[in-house]
Amino acid sequence: MRVNAYGATLAGSSGVNGDKFYISTNRRLFVLADGASGAGPDGKVAMSATCVQIASEFDFVGADLAPGEYINTLLHKINLALIALSQETGVLCFGTLVIAFVHENSLWVTTYGDSPAYLMQGGKTMRVARNLRRYENMIAEGFITREEYEGYLGSMHERMQSAFDRFLPEIVPDNVIEQYALAPGDAFFACSDGLSDWIPSERVFGNINALDELVLTARDIALSKQNYFDDITAIAFTCERS
Repeated sequence: MRVNAYGATLAGSSGVNGDKFYISTNRRLFVLADGASGAGPDGKVAMSATCVQIASEFDFVGADLAPGEYINTLLHKINLALIALSQETGVLCFGTLVIAFVHENSLWVTTYGDSPAYLMQGGKTMRVARNLRRYENMIAEGFITREEYEGYLGSMHERMQSAFDRFLPEIVPDNVIEQYALAPGDAFFACSDGLSDWIPSERVFGNINALDELVLTARDIALSKQNYFDDITAIAFTCERS
């Protein structure tokens, strides 16, 4: 099975791009890092740069790990590096992360934060490895409804809403790893919230090999709704018969 890879990024209105992505030369490892705006220009750039650097250096072949262990180890290596960098510089370097790994016709994927990842199989799209926001367990336990939860968030200032999100680094990351069998015709897509806030997942799979166009569309929609736009990044792959 052949994997075709795509990626695109665009600096937001600030002119400083805190998003970075990495696609390995063998089109097996896909990483998207979104440095949080709250980290400031230095912190958000350092966060995403650290993620990409470690991903490019930590090779699966030399790691001698199963695929799921490999991406979990990669995430924890990144987390520890971000903690060390934040302590060394005195600037909190934090953000969100998507890691996807393809091996022997299977996909392993993990996420941290609100940068979404999607898989399309048989014409159906599903969000994968979703990292729940803080306090969403209260919904499952019946303390509040999802409508109430979203209502509370909606009544907050947007900067206060970030307290409900999860970011790397954390003392002990609480991430899930999911595995999916892949077949020709399947497609994977992940993006930063600069795109997912404006374009629904159903639409992106129609333009998956034209990510530059999707990025510019997200920018234009954001500017039509407000006077600025966030950093925008997207990565994707499609599966074809060899």
